[in-house]
Amino acid sequence: MIFNAHTKAQAKRTVLSDEPRRRPPLFYAVSFLAFLMFAYGGYLTQKIFDPEAFPIRKIAVDGEFQQITPEEVQTFVSNAIHGSFFDVDVAHIRTQILDHPWIFDASVRRVWPDTIRVSIHEQIAIARWGEYGLLNRQADIFVPDADSLPPDLVVLDGPIGSEAELLARYNSAQERLAHVGLTISHMSLSDRRAWVLKISHGATLVVGRNSLDSRLDRFGRAFERVLKDNWMKVESIDLRYTNGFAIREKKSDPSNG
Repeated sequence: MIFNAHTKAQAKRTVLSDEPRRRPPLFYAVSFLAFLMFAYGGYLTQKIFDPEAFPIRKIAVDGEFQQITPEEVQTFVSNAIHGSFFDVDVAHIRTQILDHPWIFDASVRRVWPDTIRVSIHEQIAIARWGEYGLLNRQADIFVPDADSLPPDLVVLDGPIGSEAELLARYNSAQERLAHVGLTISHMSLSDRRAWVLKISHGATLVVGRNSLDSRLDRFGRAFERVLKDNWMKVESIDLRYTNGFAIREKKSDPSNG
């Protein structure tokens, strides 16, 4: 009896193990939904990077414009746009904009659904650098077209790398000379570090390599006492002497006498 019962139980287990396992309907529904999501994701990805599906239709430009126009910026941006709203390279667009010498900085961003917005900060020129360049407030050199150089800026000139020093020295020197009503039109630093200043509608000041500030202060005091009344007759003043200076007068015009 024990042998027969054991045999029947074993046979029953064998029959049960041969029956196929049925998966619940929810499994097929989830699998089908996952397939649809995967297929749609691929379709959506293709559409996102299709320039014709999400094209850039508008270019908005803002900023204060003196040397360039919003239309110029729009042209730069338009030429730099490659791709749809989602894959357009805004960093590349910004790089292209910053190639313009009159643009100091720019920000570029997307605005849904079809716009590129650009904010422009122009260069502010505070001095000429040599014959063709300009200096901004950060003492950076930039070189725009010659016909766009602003008039009436002081001209600074010196070795490359001396821009910040020259700008600082000019500001200090101009503050000293402004007290006696004089304006610097040109200031140069030679390779031997000698300073020369040209005064608007007046003389050239040869300062030399040392004691720029103290020599200008000494000149200012003498200007008020002995030079002011005959200033238009002076061609140059050499300030390199310890206790004074040498004055060279302009040559007289033979036609006047």
